[in-house]
Amino acid sequence: MKFNKQSGQVLIGTAFAMVVLAGFAGLAIDMGTLRYAKRLQQTAADGAAMAGADEIRYNGGAGVTGTARHEATLNGFVDGSNNVTVTVNRAPLSGPHIGNMNYVEVYVTADQPTYFMRLFGVNSKTVTARAVATLIGQSGTAPGCVYTLGPPGTGVGVTNSGTPKLNAPTCGIEDNGDFTTNGKKVDITAGSIGAVGDTTNNGGGSVLCGSPLATCNVAKILPTTDPLSFLPTPAVGTPVNWTGTPVPGTTYNATTINSGQIVNFPPGTYIFNNGLTINGGATVCNQVAAGCTIGGAPNAGVTLYINGGNLTVNGTASVELSAPNSGTYAGVLFYQNPTDTNKAVIDGTSDSYYQGGLYFPGAELDFGGNSFTNATAQYTLIVAADLKLNGTSTVQLNSNYSTLPGGVSIIENAVLVE
Repeated sequence: MKFNKQSGQVLIGTAFAMVVLAGFAGLAIDMGTLRYAKRLQQTAADGAAMAGADEIRYNGGAGVTGTARHEATLNGFVDGSNNVTVTVNRAPLSGPHIGNMNYVEVYVTADQPTYFMRLFGVNSKTVTARAVATLIGQSGTAPGCVYTLGPPGTGVGVTNSGTPKLNAPTCGIEDNGDFTTNGKKVDITAGSIGAVGDTTNNGGGSVLCGSPLATCNVAKILPTTDPLSFLPTPAVGTPVNWTGTPVPGTTYNATTINSGQIVNFPPGTYIFNNGLTINGGATVCNQVAAGCTIGGAPNAGVTLYINGGNLTVNGTASVELSAPNSGTYAGVLFYQNPTDTNKAVIDGTSDSYYQGGLYFPGAELDFGGNSFTNATAQYTLIVAADLKLNGTSTVQLNSNYSTLPGGVSIIENAVLVE
């Protein structure tokens, strides 16, 4: 019996081919595993860069590295553990933003195990993911203009009187509490709406958002932090009594502006110890002209710091105030000491407006009235522990930041750029 020698060669060739195919299959498995690991590391790097960038504004950026590494840990990559290195550079070492302190660069490096390549002595491969983030002011569709910081049980809602409306079609609402509309009617329209707690509207009004508008029920979002907590506290001086002629940089005792009085604030920062009250019939502005003319041109802007006591603006007062367009307090109109829990009430007549940030991080803000619209203000930002609407007004919140540096909001978000 004879055997064909070629049949043995075919068998050998087939066996060799099977080994090669198995090798390619094993290599593909290893490459797929490494690509998956890279995606996980990229997620960690992206989150770490954004978290680090968010810290740039606080305490001179002292927390950038620690916060970035903490965020990487939350994504499963702990610096110094299991051959993982998380490198954080405030001012990237490469790329188009090299050396710029307004950017945070993060590298997440890890030794990832291999499987088939172990046959060739390669037990692991080093995988690196890189991300760069920075802070930008918000602009465009639905930038945030209302932030409530209190726990569930507080939030955007209505006081015990009135049927108010809040119209903010081009900006967003972020609520750490609930839409507390039980028993009372409030209509809310916004570009976007989110609440950590409950958004059920039990008052009979409408809550609409988006474009086109639709009924909103965006509940259980992640809590928001105070977006203006980076602001420095104004220097409080020795208080003096109010004389009716405001002087920038002065600290005043408890102040009341009464009916019939006209007060025109020159540009600057003013501190009010133990409260500021603007009674009905008073006229208050910050205008270029000597007097307060309804619709007159505003000057460079003012910041009114409430250091204890209440801010109260009564409904029949005519108030036209705008925040500075530059400087430390650019975009900030009212600023209450964050440790104060005294409720603020801001109303006004139909010609009144408040252009700027209304910052009451530790207190409730009651906003509205019976004829107040706020339509003339180019932008209004509200950051408060609790926001309650009152009266029968339709209060307008616009979001045109063209007068501010860069034409964007003073409230910044971290974004990925690389």
